[in-house]
Amino acid sequence: MIEPLSPGESPMIGRYRIHGVLGAGGMGRVVLATGPDGRFVAIKQIHTHLLDDREFRARFEREVAISARVSGAFTAAVVDFDTSGETPWLASVFIAGVPLDKAVREHGPLPVPALRTLASGLASALHSIHSTGLVHRDLKPANVILAADGPRVIDFGIAQAVGTGAQLTEVGAVVGSPAYMSPEQAMSEPVTSASDVFSLGSLLCMAATGQSPFAATSAPYTLFNIVHSEPQLDQVPAPLRELIAGCLRKDPHTRPTPGQILDYLGVLPVQPQPWPSPIHTEIAEQTRNLVALTSDPEATQIVPAHMPIQPPAGTPPTAPHQKRRTALRLGLVAAGAAVLVAALTAVVLRGGESESPSAAPSATLPALDRLRGIDACTWLQQSLGQTLPAAVAVKASSDVSSWRWQSTSSWGCDGSSGGGRIAVEIGAALDGFESGAGVVNGYALVRRGDDCALAIEGGADGQRWGITVDTFTRDSCSLAEHVVGRLTASLGELRADPTAQQSLSSVDPCALVDRPTPGVAKSAHVCEWTGDTNVRITLSQPARPQTSAEEDVIDIGDGVVVIDPRVAVSSVSATECQRLYRFRNVGQTFTEVVEMLVSDPKQNTTALCKVADPLVKQAAGRLPAR
Repeated sequence: MIEPLSPGESPMIGRYRIHGVLGAGGMGRVVLATGPDGRFVAIKQIHTHLLDDREFRARFEREVAISARVSGAFTAAVVDFDTSGETPWLASVFIAGVPLDKAVREHGPLPVPALRTLASGLASALHSIHSTGLVHRDLKPANVILAADGPRVIDFGIAQAVGTGAQLTEVGAVVGSPAYMSPEQAMSEPVTSASDVFSLGSLLCMAATGQSPFAATSAPYTLFNIVHSEPQLDQVPAPLRELIAGCLRKDPHTRPTPGQILDYLGVLPVQPQPWPSPIHTEIAEQTRNLVALTSDPEATQIVPAHMPIQPPAGTPPTAPHQKRRTALRLGLVAAGAAVLVAALTAVVLRGGESESPSAAPSATLPALDRLRGIDACTWLQQSLGQTLPAAVAVKASSDVSSWRWQSTSSWGCDGSSGGGRIAVEIGAALDGFESGAGVVNGYALVRRGDDCALAIEGGADGQRWGITVDTFTRDSCSLAEHVVGRLTASLGELRADPTAQQSLSSVDPCALVDRPTPGVAKSAHVCEWTGDTNVRITLSQPARPQTSAEEDVIDIGDGVVVIDPRVAVSSVSATECQRLYRFRNVGQTFTEVVEMLVSDPKQNTTALCKVADPLVKQAAGRLPAR
């Protein structure tokens, strides 16, 4: 659907005549236009208020430079740009076509001849992209357009040069789409061109069968499958099975290159219509609507100031010429707009300004296994940069390096400066947080009451955890919103602390004991098993006690010594057994502890401790070597 321009807007961008708006998002908008030669182009414009940020303008200039490097018959070529003007813009060839995900969803998996055409075209596109030293990093069905003469790869918003970790745009900060990531992406390891080949294999499998080979009920399970599970290719047609299997090898060094894929496929016969006929019918309809749109002598659509865009209910029928213009707007299928609109749909919180609450979340947090072991203070400081914007610093110092940072009991980070404070926890339980607080960089945002405590939500199947940010204030949430925006923009750069392998911070509590039913992760460091007898394991890093006078130390055998806290903690019920196992001391301040809590309203403490003690010994035997 193409929307009219607002009153007073210029109908021209450079030498291009605008026909209307294809889509808009938190970073800007994309308009449909024609150039002097009559070609259709999609022009990406950035919101004016974002251009006051020099860093943001520089990122857009880098994105333009990367997009301009990519060329080839199977990509959407850049035709013009202006990065020095008051409102920078980037124009790319507008492609009439159907996104691959929409085509498969509405018309079913592609037949073998179409799959060969798709594989050959995408391999050629990757060959062109990689020859410039770039990696696409987000090859997925929504970023492939089935045009009348073959496929096109679009959206280079998160492409990057091989061997660099430079962030290009805030929208692209979350690197990749879970179902089509490579194992190295899923594990936040450096990516090479082989990563795009793995994504190609997943994409071809989806085109052949209707579903991703690693798709699961949640993003964490999907990422687990990508890293640890072999793809099920039984439903892939036999002529393509060997090729797809080769692309999906876990070891990137053993995957074929795009050139080798082209050699494997050989020279394909010329097909005037490479796709199933319903897809070509849809493409032809789009093309007719585009031609009709430009044949109108008043092609630029302007909304009069006195006229609503959508007429109210009961409005009399419009005049014939108005009907025709409305039909043209509605007839231009939104699929073609996907060329650049995808780069603008993520929502960003900047300086306390949130975007439209109607925006839908499009990103999911990494699995808990990837969030454990992260040095929260290092990540937080790197994400914030050297200074905080004056508008969000408020009472705190804007010099990030002057803040006092320290680890918390849950391996989070607490920073303070003057009257300002930031507390971040990775993989925290979201008890008390309410959904519907908006979307930031594509992630669903939740909030706790009226406090400036925000979180990005993850989890599924009884799990509810996320990354929390609390600034301990209610009068202004601008600092919390800024921190959330910066953290989500740098999620693709998460790196585990090398020392975490010797720490409880990297341990999955659900893997410490064997129970009849699987445990449910309540947070990164808490796991529960429910039944007649409930078991909960909590891993933490509390402050070291100053005295042990009130501790009841018990040797439960096999060299394992635990603490029964009932003497010091009166809240322990008579139908519970709680054991604390001290794993190691951390510096002069903290100690790492495994807490085992076993409860059953039908049993007393003595009986429950007979259940707890063997579980503590089992857990102790599975902890990292010290």
